[in-house]
Amino acid sequence: MVQKLGRKILVLILAITLVLLTSTSCSRIFKQNDDQQQGQKGQQQEKKDPPSALTQMEKETDNMIQQIQKIRDQRAKMIGQQIGTSQKQNDGNKPQPKQQSSSQADQKQDKEKQDQQQESQTQGMQQNQIKWQNFEKTIKALNELWNKYEPQAKKDGAPDTLISQFEKQLNMLTSSIMAHDEEKTLMDANELYQYYSQFFNLYKHQAPPEIKEIKYYVQEILINAEAGKWEETATLLMSMEKAWQTAKSRMEKPDHELNAKIDHAMEDFSEVVQQKDLQLVKIKGEILLKNVEEIK
Repeated sequence: MVQKLGRKILVLILAITLVLLTSTSCSRIFKQNDDQQQGQKGQQQEKKDPPSALTQMEKETDNMIQQIQKIRDQRAKMIGQQIGTSQKQNDGNKPQPKQQSSSQADQKQDKEKQDQQQESQTQGMQQNQIKWQNFEKTIKALNELWNKYEPQAKKDGAPDTLISQFEKQLNMLTSSIMAHDEEKTLMDANELYQYYSQFFNLYKHQAPPEIKEIKYYVQEILINAEAGKWEETATLLMSMEKAWQTAKSRMEKPDHELNAKIDHAMEDFSEVVQQKDLQLVKIKGEILLKNVEEIK
């Protein structure tokens, strides 16, 4: 009887000890997780706001990319209209049956109308050209802003390799603009844009800097698609998706509805890229960029 009672007491003591040990272990785990979260928030709070020079450089570069892309889209649209008009004119120049032949006055009127259309199209093409004087002013401003920000970047912990790569790419963009090379200017401007997310990671932020990385990948895919380099888009799509997953994991107050929209927009964009449909790629890419821009 005594032995049985002793065993029960021993089992009870062991059970209580096990519960206490488990409780202590769980408390430590939760405390570690809480300390880690508090540490991340503390690091974010310790960081200062990004310098105005860096913010302005990013805006100027992004604006440059958008301007070139807008001009290229307008030009492509106008060329399509010219082809349509030319086909109509060719159809109109075909011999007509005698009973349907136009009078000389009608023919003269048609000729004047065609000349007006051609003149209007020529003026439109001239308007859809890059204003290189403005771009030269912009690139001068970018170089001045970089000269102002570079010492601060080093002070704030930017790696020497990042600074060197950025400066090298800025020089390449400057040369492309001075040479009035539209294609290379677009490519070099977007290549420069990819470095901004790394600089912004040094500072306090609301929207994760990887959002800028996503913009770089979308624009790079559009550039390659327009050039018919579809084989290079697969890797870019994977990198874009990885950047988005990282961005979502870093959001302090995620907008779940907006994130779901971006998830679907990214899926749609990836699908049409794989289908190699340029027009759909442009449309879906524009939608994706607009959604990404909404993240604050």
